[in-house]
Amino acid sequence: MTSNALIQSVKALFAIGAAVSMVACASFQPSTPEEVVAKNALAFTNARIKGDHAAAYAYTNAAYQKARTLEDYKKAYPGTFAQSAAIHDVKCDEEKCAVGIDLKVKPPLITKNLGTIDMYSKQTWLLEDGQWRLYVEP
Repeated sequence: MTSNALIQSVKALFAIGAAVSMVACASFQPSTPEEVVAKNALAFTNARIKGDHAAAYAYTNAAYQKARTLEDYKKAYPGTFAQSAAIHDVKCDEEKCAVGIDLKVKPPLITKNLGTIDMYSKQTWLLEDGQWRLYVEP
């Protein structure tokens, strides 16, 4: 390989490396509060649907966790009849987000089979020590 060809190969490798670095850096950009809260709100709601109390409790705000144990949470929020959830909308300011969630709920009516019905739920999320947490009154 001639020195010119070698120089061209090295330049091409640097160009490819620079392009890969730019793509990698772009993928590590911080998400918007709306994106973070939407992800957390859906994860919280799905944990509730699955009956994973520990995972759901982990999303609650510090004041709630300080005042109430996981066992208290389980008693207060024993289960849900929701079958699935989707984020409807998220609106944030600097330290607070309002989240709307669309739910498909199967009511527990023994004598009638209504299938699933659409419901809407609201959540409030607060920024605490750099983390978005679901506000639950203690």
